[in-house]
Amino acid sequence: DPSLSAAQRRFVMHELQSRFPGRFIFPTLAAEDLAARYVESEQPQTSARELRATSLPGVWQAGSRLDRVIVLHQTERLRARLNAAVSSQILPADVRLSFLAPGREPENSLLTLAAGPDLPGWRMALTLNDQSFFEQAVNQRIMADVWIGTLVLIAVVVLASLALRSIREQSAMTTIKNDLLANVTHELKTPLSSMRLLVDTLIETEPLHEPTAREYLRMIARENIRLTRLIDNFLTFSKIERNKHTFTFNNVPMTTIIEAAVAAARERFNTPACRFVVKTAANMPSVEADTDAMTVAVLNLLDNAYNYSGDEKEITLSAGCENGGAFLAVKDNGIGVPAGEIKRIFRRFYQVVQPSSPSRGGCGLGLSIVNSIVSAHGGKMRVESEPGRGSTFIISLPAARPGLNGGAKA
Repeated sequence: DPSLSAAQRRFVMHELQSRFPGRFIFPTLAAEDLAARYVESEQPQTSARELRATSLPGVWQAGSRLDRVIVLHQTERLRARLNAAVSSQILPADVRLSFLAPGREPENSLLTLAAGPDLPGWRMALTLNDQSFFEQAVNQRIMADVWIGTLVLIAVVVLASLALRSIREQSAMTTIKNDLLANVTHELKTPLSSMRLLVDTLIETEPLHEPTAREYLRMIARENIRLTRLIDNFLTFSKIERNKHTFTFNNVPMTTIIEAAVAAARERFNTPACRFVVKTAANMPSVEADTDAMTVAVLNLLDNAYNYSGDEKEITLSAGCENGGAFLAVKDNGIGVPAGEIKRIFRRFYQVVQPSSPSRGGCGLGLSIVNSIVSAHGGKMRVESEPGRGSTFIISLPAARPGLNGGAKA
């Protein structure tokens, strides 16, 4: 009834609700109770148009434009209306804009700023709808940092390994050079000292005994051959290393190379403790080869067989046909080569060292020279060996092309 005062109207509505619970619903009752509490708590000021807090907790007031109405707002209801008033069309779908009452701290917000002079103390907060976005971004960044760190660590390890390998190679090369110098000095000094001793003995012997003199001269000749071969190896190796070695290829019968090698080695192998056998097959094809270079290669294999065999030496030089070409094989009954060393024995300066075998001298160049010469001839090297039971070094060469007249190749 409009004639009732506000206090009477509120009294009647409360009495009806208390006497008949759930039967009467008055939409304005809560607002009228709030207005009554506001009037009792402070003097209304209709001229205060900006939003400001009242003496009631959680209640805000704002005056109308005509200064005739005071609008009261509860904090949560006001906040809900402000949030609903913000158009979602001006923001991306992944973020939302919300208002914060004074004293409220933002949670997981990207950005906060003052709401303006009409809402003093209030702030606007920009927040992500999906809070896991930051966690995913952080996790991705962590994973990226982990991968970067791992790659950097791997790079450091690889560079350190390469640096260490380079240092080791330089150290090994220095050791090889020092050993080479010592070995060369020893290898050159030994035959020279032997020849000088034999010559001095012959000079000082009076009268000269002819059989002894001839024996000494044969020994001097053997040492001279040894010295010449050693020097030839160094010269050949030097030319190969500097790419200065020139090969003259001709259509050469295999027997020519075998005869040249046997003639050069026969004197040294002609001893009671050495059994030297030559086996050649009939109708062997000619090969495209430099006779002198291939002879040097075979002699190096024969020297190795001699040096690495025991007191009773059994050395066999054989040749035959193989896969349309020809092969040369040098077999001995020496100390053999361990399986793990076979791939290394063709490296320059490399020598197989076995604790049970004494040092055989040399500079580790013979097999390297052989491999280089065979490769230049388009051939292949292979080794069959068993420690303690000897070794067989095999050279395979392709047959000569028809009509070859000779030619030089570096």
